[in-house]
Amino acid sequence: MQAGVDVARCSAGGPEGLCPLPWLPDSGRHSGSGQQLALPCGDFVMAAFIKKLFKNRKSDNAQPQTDIGALNPDKPDDLNALVELARSAETNSQRGVAIDRIPHIKHLIPLYGDASATVRNRLAGRISALASQHPEQVEQALSALTDPQQQTLVRQLCESTDLDAEQVSADTDPQKLVTLAIEGKTAAVRLAAAERIEGEENLMAVQRAAKGRDKGVFQLTRKRLQQLRQEKEREKAVQKAINDLIHQAEEHAKTDNLQLYAARVESLQSQWKNLSSAASNEQHTAFLTALEVCNRRVRDVEEASALEAESHQKQEERKATLDLLRDTLDSLRNAMPERGPSLSSLDALQKTQENRWMEATRDSDVAKAEQKDYQALMLELRHYIGSVQRLQQQQDTLKSLVDSESPDSAELRQLLETIDWPAGYAQPPELEAAARKLGHAREVRKTQASDHKTQAKALDDLLEKLEQALEQDQYTESRHLHKQAQHAFNALDHKHASPRQARLTLLGRQLQDLQDWRGFATRPKQEELCEAMEYLATQHMEPEAKATHIKELQQEWRDLGGSSDQSLWQRFKKASDIAYEPCQEYFAAKSELKHVNIDKRQAICDQLADFVENADWQNADWKAVERIHRVARQEWREAWPVDFKANRPLQKRFDQLLKQVEAPLNEERQKNEARKQAIVERAQALVDHEPLSDAMEQAKALQKEWQGIGITRHKEDRKLWQDFRAACDAIFARRDAKRAEQAAEDTAALGTLKQAIASSREQREAAAGDLAALRQAQRALRDAPTPRRIPAAVSDELATEKAALNQAIQQVERSQQVADWDARLTAGHAPQDHDNELPEPLPSPREIAIRLEIATGMPSPAEDQDLRMKQQVERLAAGLAGGTESKGSTEDEINRLIDCWCAQSINPGEAENLMPRLRGALEHWRG
Repeated sequence: MQAGVDVARCSAGGPEGLCPLPWLPDSGRHSGSGQQLALPCGDFVMAAFIKKLFKNRKSDNAQPQTDIGALNPDKPDDLNALVELARSAETNSQRGVAIDRIPHIKHLIPLYGDASATVRNRLAGRISALASQHPEQVEQALSALTDPQQQTLVRQLCESTDLDAEQVSADTDPQKLVTLAIEGKTAAVRLAAAERIEGEENLMAVQRAAKGRDKGVFQLTRKRLQQLRQEKEREKAVQKAINDLIHQAEEHAKTDNLQLYAARVESLQSQWKNLSSAASNEQHTAFLTALEVCNRRVRDVEEASALEAESHQKQEERKATLDLLRDTLDSLRNAMPERGPSLSSLDALQKTQENRWMEATRDSDVAKAEQKDYQALMLELRHYIGSVQRLQQQQDTLKSLVDSESPDSAELRQLLETIDWPAGYAQPPELEAAARKLGHAREVRKTQASDHKTQAKALDDLLEKLEQALEQDQYTESRHLHKQAQHAFNALDHKHASPRQARLTLLGRQLQDLQDWRGFATRPKQEELCEAMEYLATQHMEPEAKATHIKELQQEWRDLGGSSDQSLWQRFKKASDIAYEPCQEYFAAKSELKHVNIDKRQAICDQLADFVENADWQNADWKAVERIHRVARQEWREAWPVDFKANRPLQKRFDQLLKQVEAPLNEERQKNEARKQAIVERAQALVDHEPLSDAMEQAKALQKEWQGIGITRHKEDRKLWQDFRAACDAIFARRDAKRAEQAAEDTAALGTLKQAIASSREQREAAAGDLAALRQAQRALRDAPTPRRIPAAVSDELATEKAALNQAIQQVERSQQVADWDARLTAGHAPQDHDNELPEPLPSPREIAIRLEIATGMPSPAEDQDLRMKQQVERLAAGLAGGTESKGSTEDEINRLIDCWCAQSINPGEAENLMPRLRGALEHWRG
């Protein structure tokens, strides 16, 4: 026990009645080195022995514990009670509280001699704090205490504070910090030194030395080591994630697998946003380079897909045009319409197919054979139409000549040559009658016989091809050839048609057998396709995915060669139409959106061009220019999707305009970077500058000068700022750390702050909607004293309470504002003293409702979406152009809209219809 140790030390020798004990002022521990403090040996040993012996004994008639907090140290009786409690309270905690309440060093020094090691620490800390706050108490204590040993103790305790404070400073050698953290005289010195140690090895050395000896230093070093290791692990994990993400981006840029390519690029961009702040410049460059390649491939794939789809559609249109022209001309060759050829129908057919062919061949490569077929068919159709026109013009003359018993042969012949009816086409009755009148019947028969021979040979060729297609089970080709052969057969006379009748009939039966066999084989699959299409019609899917599925099913149906069962075909077609209805609406909306986005991009280009032309680069607001550049790029990206073809010239123009803006921006950035580099060099020269006060003043001036410099590139500015910050830190690190504020003041201030937080919470809960009471509580909390260091829990509690007060005040203010606006809407008149003039003309009530919904973030009804979009585009244009409508807070804008509502006469029915929307928007703003 302690008494035994002291007795053993006493026997070692020394001045009479004194014990030479090496002493550490904060703990009372004995050591092999240090100053010696001579204390009265006998009294010290006896008091400690008796105290140890009766430590745990309690009097049977023990008095109730004294309320230490109620004692006033300014009163002599209460001060004596505090001194007694500090000496003999049952627990160290009670003694510590009593020691903290004693206000003078002279009352604390007599307690030190017989105190335990823990209490000595508390006494040393209290004495050191009082000596720092009230230096005059040192001299007062030396005068009041007559015992030389106590006077020596005063000097040692008070002087050690200054020595220890000088030992731990910003420029203390790292190895010296380790020594102080292990061997420092006071716990405060050891903790202060441990807090400044940075290296992991030094922290581990201090932790090993403090284990079992200094709990505070041990826990502090263990916590800091855990933090260092966790931070290293986090940094390592982040760097690994960054490198993995860069590798994925580079691999994705090289891959040939384009399935879900764009979605993967978006995922990589999203992941990079969370990691980019920890990436180096090289990592940024590597990822952005790979990402640019990926984005370029996405654009190329989308453009190629769109071009391929457009090309396929145009090819189908051209094929349909040629088929329609062939069918029309074949029908005109085979038979004359009952009512004669319709000139209006033929003319409409010609114009529509010309436009159709023009659209289908625009910006497309058309095969020469395909173009030649179209030109030949269209030329033949134009010739036929011209003959019909001339026939109608000469109808009366022709009829009179035919009806005449002895017509003028020359005139009739001239008339037929003028009409110039195309050979091989069925003739109208009046032309045949005219030919007979002229005695041309034999010539006509010869011509027809020659034509029939040619047609018979063509029929034989078709029948040969049909027979070969049937032998190879080519159903689609066989059906097409049979149709052509039937038309050719019908055009023949009886003499040429009769020998070929049997063969055509036989081949027709073989075609029917092939069709029946295919129908039998394909019907189950066609029924499955019908069921699949009907199921698809009931599913809710993304329109583009659903349209893709529909096309796949339709292609499968075509691959089966269609169906002879019309009911089955009608079933499949009906299901297809039902399934495609939502897709049709989506694609129509998407097409409209593309047009809108093209208009937006056109507007952005126009605004940029206007800005470039009118910009005064010599006196430019560079931050505003940089903001315009950033906002223009952002809004350009947001105006998506667009039609690729329409966007190409706009993209080129936009890129050129951006370059015109970027050129002076980059020039200005480089100038500012050079200025900041000069500041960095001046700051680095101040690191060793003397005197220090002058160096600090110049560093502060450099910081202000730094803040006044304009725009720079982000990466370069970050590097320059790091160099500048390092130089400034080196300058200010030369200052000695300020003395810690008194523990008693911190404790008292912390207690006061906690009480202020609790009082503020009570007032806030009791105030409800009382704005004055809430603001009073806010002022009281703001004016409450705060200690230099606030524990994290108290800081969080303070921030939470301040935020709660701000929110409560804002809610009440907003409620009052909304109530005022609602009253104005109900009263229906504008205030007479508004500052802003109302626009001319005033917006309509419906526009006011939509603008109010836009300003408050409230959605508009579906029927007003187009008008809302228009309003948003106008707001965007006003924002880029710096219009007055874009200025001011949301509250100012709402107030201006209310003025516009109240300043006009509104139809009661319209007001009743729109008023709920206005109030709903105001309630949404109030929150």
